[in-house]
Amino acid sequence: FIQAEPASRVGLILVLGRMRISMDFDKSSEIVISLAREVVSMVRRIDPDWTQAYWRFESEESRFGSNASYETRSGVELVSALRESSTYSRLNDLGRQLWGAEPVPEKRFLVCLLIVDAQLDYEVMFERQDLSKWRITKLDGASGRPAGLAAA
Repeated sequence: FIQAEPASRVGLILVLGRMRISMDFDKSSEIVISLAREVVSMVRRIDPDWTQAYWRFESEESRFGSNASYETRSGVELVSALRESSTYSRLNDLGRQLWGAEPVPEKRFLVCLLIVDAQLDYEVMFERQDLSKWRITKLDGASGRPAGLAAA
């Protein structure tokens, strides 16, 4: 869950469980909206019958990257990094901007998860301690949904 507490006129503190992240509200809101638009555009192009999409971004000081999946009535599909390389490049650039929107390096997130549905409702979650949180994979029988996330 995300709960906003006023920090100042230009800031927002996101309370995620016990974790607090302060970011420039205007800048981070703009980035999150751009991320949601990119993900929606990508999955609409890939499969017009999608119902929900997931984009997971992980970032540390010297490395970052992302992957994504989407749901249809018939199952979950991974988004190809090869076919969607230019979209992933734009998403990663936006993810890195969002990561950098936290001015205190010790408070920056390790993982960001964006969930968006076909009605264009979206949610963004952050993890600051566990780099393996919400992994998206189909290896070893995994579903392709973010690990540990309840099924929709």
